[in-house]
Amino acid sequence: MKDHMQKIINVCLAIFITMYIIQNDKLNEQVELLNKEVEAANIGLIKTLYSDYNTAFIKNDFPRIASHFEAPVNFASDGIIAEKEKDVVERYEVMKATIQEGYAYSITGDVAIKRQSENSYLLCADFTRINKQKEVLFEGRAEYQWINVPDKGWKMNYLKGIDRGSNPNCILDGNKPF
Repeated sequence: MKDHMQKIINVCLAIFITMYIIQNDKLNEQVELLNKEVEAANIGLIKTLYSDYNTAFIKNDFPRIASHFEAPVNFASDGIIAEKEKDVVERYEVMKATIQEGYAYSITGDVAIKRQSENSYLLCADFTRINKQKEVLFEGRAEYQWINVPDKGWKMNYLKGIDRGSNPNCILDGNKPF
């Protein structure tokens, strides 16, 4: 009788463990799916914010440009760190004052976004600067680091110009552009 009870207990325990494993696998699948959905939402939001940043750049709306950054901001191509939001505004005022002569607007080309960590993404974008006659003035590429700032959302804190000729597409570690 004791052996029979032990067998019943062992069978019940085996059923319980099997059910736990199956449930845990389902939970892991749901967590993975949720992580992918959150990543897609983050990438979509960053693309929207980047588009607004570009619009502000074209319109010389320096406070709006600066609103997309969280200081300190590393302007890596120039070796400049903007310690405060006003420094970001000043940096863009200088940048736009010395931009290619005849500049009218920019067109964004390939954009790739890659998750770097739980709270950061790297955006790589190709852009073309155009004059009023719709002629190309300059073709460039830039990287922007986006971080999730508590109570502020996604903000940039790093940007760097990249030689567009060194890579045929805006690709981050083998990822295809979006």
